[in-house]
Amino acid sequence: MSSKIVSLAGWLIFVPILHGERIPGRYIVELTTSPVAAQVPRGRMTSVAAATQRAKLLSEQAAVRSRLEQNQAQVLDGVSTVLNALFVAVDDSKATALASLPGVKKVYPVRTVRMYLDRAVMLHRVTDAWNVIGADKAGAGIKVAIIDSGIEPGHPAFQDSTLTQPEGFPKGGGESDFAFTNNKIVVARSYVNLLQYPDPDESPRDHIGHGTALAMTVAGVTNAGPRATITGVAPKAWLGVYKVFGTPGWNDGSNDAAIVKAIDDAVADGMDIINLSLGSDLAPRLADDVEVQAVEQATQAGVIVVAAAGNDGPGLNTMSSPATAPSVIAAGAVSNDRTFASSVDAPGAGTFVAYAGTGPTPASSVTAPLADVEALDGNGLACSALPTGSLTGKTALILRGSCYFETKLNNAAQSGAVGAIIYTAASAPDPFFFSAGAATLPAEMVSNSDGLTLKSQLATQPDLSVTLIFTVGFVPVKAKRLTDFTAAGPNVDGGIKPDLVAVGQDFYTATQTFDPNGSMHSSDGYVLVDGTSFSSPLVAGAAALIKSARPGLTVAQYRSLLINTTSDALTLAGDVPGIQQAGAGLLDASAALTATATAYPTSLGLGAGGSEAQFSRTLSLTNVGSAQETFTLAAQARSGQFAPVFSSPSVDLAPGASADVQVTWSASGLTPGAFEGIVTVSGAASGTQLRIPYWYASTANVPAHVTNLYSISTARRGSLQRNAILFRVTDSSGVTLTGVQPEVSVLAGGGVARSLTSYDSDVPGVFGLTVQLGFLAGSNTFRIQAGDVYTDVTITGQ
Repeated sequence: MSSKIVSLAGWLIFVPILHGERIPGRYIVELTTSPVAAQVPRGRMTSVAAATQRAKLLSEQAAVRSRLEQNQAQVLDGVSTVLNALFVAVDDSKATALASLPGVKKVYPVRTVRMYLDRAVMLHRVTDAWNVIGADKAGAGIKVAIIDSGIEPGHPAFQDSTLTQPEGFPKGGGESDFAFTNNKIVVARSYVNLLQYPDPDESPRDHIGHGTALAMTVAGVTNAGPRATITGVAPKAWLGVYKVFGTPGWNDGSNDAAIVKAIDDAVADGMDIINLSLGSDLAPRLADDVEVQAVEQATQAGVIVVAAAGNDGPGLNTMSSPATAPSVIAAGAVSNDRTFASSVDAPGAGTFVAYAGTGPTPASSVTAPLADVEALDGNGLACSALPTGSLTGKTALILRGSCYFETKLNNAAQSGAVGAIIYTAASAPDPFFFSAGAATLPAEMVSNSDGLTLKSQLATQPDLSVTLIFTVGFVPVKAKRLTDFTAAGPNVDGGIKPDLVAVGQDFYTATQTFDPNGSMHSSDGYVLVDGTSFSSPLVAGAAALIKSARPGLTVAQYRSLLINTTSDALTLAGDVPGIQQAGAGLLDASAALTATATAYPTSLGLGAGGSEAQFSRTLSLTNVGSAQETFTLAAQARSGQFAPVFSSPSVDLAPGASADVQVTWSASGLTPGAFEGIVTVSGAASGTQLRIPYWYASTANVPAHVTNLYSISTARRGSLQRNAILFRVTDSSGVTLTGVQPEVSVLAGGGVARSLTSYDSDVPGVFGLTVQLGFLAGSNTFRIQAGDVYTDVTITGQ
């Protein structure tokens, strides 16, 4: 993906540019004939017709293989189901010649790709859906492909003696792979032979834990970890292992070739759903994205594909590939309603997540009256000595800042305190594990908002007593809030992404116990994790649950049932987030199970333009219920300047019938910004309510955001670092501004900005900054400014 497009003999070839985003000497060569999925009817990938077409493509590939080898390219593997392509190793200097060979359509460089349940099933009303169909039937008959790091087959989450493998299974790349299957896991394949470096373990074994965690979320059976008993969304579904991430320290990422091959095999194997909790933060245009091409063909073949939106948020225009694919269900992340942590308990105020310092941890909790240090020193910082005995037998409430934590705690201890709560400043509100130095006073840190709550409670309850709890346990937190990492739209094509949001924070799930070097390894087999990686399998599990209970619908209808039956998510401030942050809203499995209507398309992205807007879009509604019903349309505009009107306010549909409604917007004199809202479709008899989001950006070419997409953190002092910082300039709606020339200045460290290059032809709106670090060790701070907005990036020279 990291590349520049140049013309050659009428075809397109990509020349690598962007730092760290592609594998030298590796390419995907796409052939001219369409793949099997484009030529065989939907759902027939295992048919005789599919086998016949696949044989024809393999014959074509053999001819092209010969031509490639004559041009000193080594063919590593190939695919034919979702893409007709060969994977090759060739010297970069010889790669351009491949595009002009007979039978070759396009050449893509191979990009690197990275990885991006207890209470969550309740937040998404999965338990309500179980109550309707029975948890013993949730996902029955559905096969879900986990394209990731593998699955630990011996984990209690994947033991189900009531299941039997479907006909024609198990499947694997070889006889030895069957050791990684069981009644629950019916496919085990590995693609690490296609990764950049030789891997010491080419088996389907999970060395990381990521794939095991995803599989648990999708379809794990009820199993008890040390902290909670957990169950996957669709516990009766089968799972397939398609391993694309290798051994830590050998291959720490995956690539396009391995992922496309896994998608190809998953479709050919007859999997019903594919989960992709992986991606590349620098998403190219759709036509130049080989993974997008593959997943679009997979959905055409009748497979539901769910992908993680990415973890490069919360800024706008940060969606990762392949979640950018129009037919993929892209899942963003919201908070859970609980976490596991140490805590502070204050009767009347609540229980707060807390982080302990590095000092000695007491054997038991510390309970004492709370005292606000601000009443003693005037600023609450405790950076100076406090009156002798002023905190005797009390817990001190101290504001972070101005001096070392050790100094604060020692001053509190010397005035008689038995404990301390440090709360963060408003400028950096989140708590963290902190260094207490040599201080021995028991202490925990809470967030700025929780600290202010304690201050407020203390003001009305002077005798407030608090308890510092140092053991890790169940702590309630505010649920359904957008996380501070979830990626946001607009999509690379100007559409609406993500499609919906689901819990992706404070996830307690299964993990691998085999490899201590794995980033998610745990000796007890359970781990608490964050990321849109875990939102995606919640949606994939819901897809399995819905497809099992409601067979016979199309991929587009299943997408609508999941996307358009959502409810509102929340921002940190408690408001409803924007359409390009949360899509249609929060996953609601119960509503998806019972809805009697579907919509196509699932969202109405109108793109970007000027202050005059005239649009008309066709919205197709289908009655997927069992009785005739009237569906009424309405608009919930979030901007009064841009409300749609409908060609008909309602449609009356018999079961299985469809009707088209024209949705029209007409506006003039729009001020710059995003204009958005929700089209609602309400069923008179069933109570069904669909939510179809719409969005339009009125642009004025004024920079509002400079978003750092990638930057190195450390490098050798004095060294030249090519594309050390990759960033994008956008307007207030998140639309890329390519006509703006950013300016770079050096604030500290003696570094030099050597060059600034636009890579818009490769990745929309992206600039790359090449720098030389100062010759002294320490921080080098670069300011990137466009108009009145800027961002500062610090790189440490070592």
